[in-house]
Amino acid sequence: MKRCAILAMALLLPITEAASQPVPGGRWGMMGPGMMANMTRHHQVMMYGVPAPYRSLRDPLRNTPDKLSRGAAVFEQNCASCHGESGRGEGPAGEQLVPPPANLAWLAHTPMSRSDPYMYWTIAEGGTSIGSDMPSFRETLSRDEIWAVISYVREGLGLRR
Repeated sequence: MKRCAILAMALLLPITEAASQPVPGGRWGMMGPGMMANMTRHHQVMMYGVPAPYRSLRDPLRNTPDKLSRGAAVFEQNCASCHGESGRGEGPAGEQLVPPPANLAWLAHTPMSRSDPYMYWTIAEGGTSIGSDMPSFRETLSRDEIWAVISYVREGLGLRR
């Protein structure tokens, strides 16, 4: 099984890297900005799973209009500068980042976005483990703020597609 995964990565990595690189004229390949970060994180989870401290986490809070509003405010303050107002990875602070910020509007429509452990781990730990400049928020956001942002990405950004 592990040999098949290594072979698959050996075959797909050059394609995904080429597809996520800028092409002449400043446009991105077929993946578009932010897709490489999404794919790298997804690959890590497929190979190794979500790290143990996060595997059993579940959102303890019901989704309410107040929670979504709080999530939108936290997103605006901490995430939009890189991920953009629409969550597509087009924020002004993220323009020079490699890989570009993840496309959260796309993520909101994938099965991974429904995984509480995956989403919480992504925000809490940031992108250091996958070679991304996304900062860790585990010490700057409360648990409730992280859950509110997750709900906003799923419910708010998911509607902006």
